Amino acid sequence: MKQSDRFCRCIKAVKKTVKLRPAQHSDDAREKAAIAICVKSVLQSRGRTLKKFKCRGKGKGVHTQKIK
Repeated sequence: MKQSDRFCRCIKAVKKTVKLRPAQHSDDAREKAAIAICVKSVLQSRGRTLKKFKCRGKGKGVHTQKIK
């Protein structure tokens, strides 16, 4: 499985189950929290960090860089 597929699948799964703080119940906040969790678990465990990504449409992919 490609890194981009793994990352995007993680975001979809975590977005459904993440619990937010009381004042932050927008869909945008839920997605940001899911992205942060997936960067930590999927990318940083492999010594990478997020540079740019796109999960939908044409040009789907994840661009990463090494952690310094």
